[in-house]
Amino acid sequence: MGPSVLLSDPVALKRRFVDLEDKVNIYEQVYAILRSRPQHEANSVFKRIRTGDDPQSILRHVEHGDLLLQLRVVPESRYRYEFPFMSPLPARLQTQDNPYLGSLIYEWEVERRRSPVRSPKRRGKQLETDRSASEESTTPGPGPYVKPFHAAEVHDPLIDSAEPSKWTDVTTDNTLLRSLLRSYFLHEYQWFSAFQKEYFLSDMIADRRQFCSPLLVNAVLALACHSYRELTDRAEFWNPRTLGYGFLTEAKRHWELEQAGGRGKLTTIQAAIILNIVYNLNAMVKLGWQYTLQAIDMAHKMKLFKKPENWETLNPRLRAGRDFTAWSLFGWQSHCTYTLFEKPLVDDPPEVPLPAITADPSWYGEVWLKYPLEKILYPSHFAEFYKANTEFRVILNDISKTFHGEAGQSRSPPAESKIAALYWRLQAWYAALPESLSPRTIVFTAQMKLHMHYHHAIVTMLQSPMTGVSDITSSAPAASPASVAFPAPSQNVLAISSLLNSDPPSEPTGPPLPPLQATFSLHRTQYETLLRLYYLRHGFEALDVFIMVSLMTLAFITTKELEDTRLSSAQPPSEEQKAHIDSLRATLVLCTRGLYDQGKSYYLSQTIFRLVRSGMHVDEKELLREYASLPDEEDSADAKMREELAQRLWPHPHPQAQNDGQEDVETEHASGPAAQEQEGWKVLDVLLKKYGEVRMEAPESGD
Repeated sequence: MGPSVLLSDPVALKRRFVDLEDKVNIYEQVYAILRSRPQHEANSVFKRIRTGDDPQSILRHVEHGDLLLQLRVVPESRYRYEFPFMSPLPARLQTQDNPYLGSLIYEWEVERRRSPVRSPKRRGKQLETDRSASEESTTPGPGPYVKPFHAAEVHDPLIDSAEPSKWTDVTTDNTLLRSLLRSYFLHEYQWFSAFQKEYFLSDMIADRRQFCSPLLVNAVLALACHSYRELTDRAEFWNPRTLGYGFLTEAKRHWELEQAGGRGKLTTIQAAIILNIVYNLNAMVKLGWQYTLQAIDMAHKMKLFKKPENWETLNPRLRAGRDFTAWSLFGWQSHCTYTLFEKPLVDDPPEVPLPAITADPSWYGEVWLKYPLEKILYPSHFAEFYKANTEFRVILNDISKTFHGEAGQSRSPPAESKIAALYWRLQAWYAALPESLSPRTIVFTAQMKLHMHYHHAIVTMLQSPMTGVSDITSSAPAASPASVAFPAPSQNVLAISSLLNSDPPSEPTGPPLPPLQATFSLHRTQYETLLRLYYLRHGFEALDVFIMVSLMTLAFITTKELEDTRLSSAQPPSEEQKAHIDSLRATLVLCTRGLYDQGKSYYLSQTIFRLVRSGMHVDEKELLREYASLPDEEDSADAKMREELAQRLWPHPHPQAQNDGQEDVETEHASGPAAQEQEGWKVLDVLLKKYGEVRMEAPESGD
């Protein structure tokens, strides 16, 4: 369109005038900021102008900062969560041998109920203090104990100095990108640490490609979109207008370019872990798993798990980054194969051991947290957590080898002595946890999840079909409500129980154990206690993939317990039984509400939420509507769309996967490569089949 045409077209002329007027308005606002703001804020804006930020981004940065300032005046210390339906902690969890009732996080909650205005002595370090100082206590101050974790912000000058827009084509808004990075390092980084944070950010600033790449940056930002609560459409992974869609598309483009180059890099392996997590969140589990398989193949070609002959003479930074990646990849595949009931992809941990924290704390790095209205920084004790979590995943890897065979081998039932040895290793690991990870002091979400995973691993291992206990929720006598969750032990279990109560000659031992059924009860009780304490302090609204798994597990267990209680109660239940039933209902309502809240951040939890709700008794559904304030079931058209989408995301490649779900779970151990591959995806296939058969309760006319 030429100038003469433009001038003769009043509509185009008006549109051009409006555009120019908007642009002038933006410039006027930026000028007003430079003129009226305090000197240090004006200098910050001027610096952004000199570095090339566009006026719109600068204006958004200032407005976003003003909004955060307004939010920070809210008294976060009074913010708390209340259990739906029943407020007190159930009596069945208040046992004398429950160490988490003596935890600081629970004591703070009890104290808050008694005296909500108490202001105790603070522990931590002043914000102005040199970050290299180490005077802080391993016990955090009151901030983390009285404020939810998602209220904190990662404090890192490297993020403040970074310009992530140089590494992505999705947006030039560095303010937004830095917020996404902070969200990622706050929520998912500590649980699944694919790379060393300081190396990644330093190379991003210096424009180095050793520990930073466009592929890795876009993958991290795609994952960060799921945790950034300002993005209300963050769960809509199919929506091309969302930021997450844009970053994931950009990451896939860079992945294809790197694959075409045919040379794997450390950042490629790191990005593969992140991309697998993103696809898991989007319920495309099998597709995401392909990235991990390729990462393992790259690692073997690079001999990443081996100690190089020139290891001592390698550049210290390259050596540390290489070893960190090796341990992170090993831990990731260990976690995944254990969760999927698969044999491990890597049999043995890396040859280079984890360094002692006191000898080389910089190898691990640290994540510093700043809470609203606080003038001190709190360390997350990342080094101690990463080391303990990685050592725990070494044991998980051995559990997978014991129950599902080593890589390339067929499965066979494990010897009872091996199960006992694994149990004692878990006990020794738990007893050796540092002070920051003790049951008394844990408070951050990652710390609490590590304890949950420990109890979950014991319950899962001891109730495995291979030990003779195929269902930890089998019915029990109605007269003993506290034992509903635990079946009578079989002969095989009794044999294992005798091993557990003896001292294995070559394994570390602990105090004498109670009978196996009581051991189940002990860890089941502590598992639920941790989940409830997590909710009391942090809620279930912020992205947390492992919490989704924990909520799903406890919801299914509780649903089965309620069913068994109803079947075993021929007469009207006693007052004690009614109280027990109500406590189970409260747990189910809490878990279902948590799955719904998690579903705001990712699609997979939406799917699990609907599956759990569909299996609930009408009485529990009514409680859910009344006490959890959840919307009614979606209409049949929406349900059909979700079902079809889920079937596309989780295809059934094997004929046996089409059989009845219960038969899939209880089939005998297969042999041969094809059958072994099928075994590993059995749980996901069964889950999908059950979800596909679910018809949400909707009006008849909807279909």
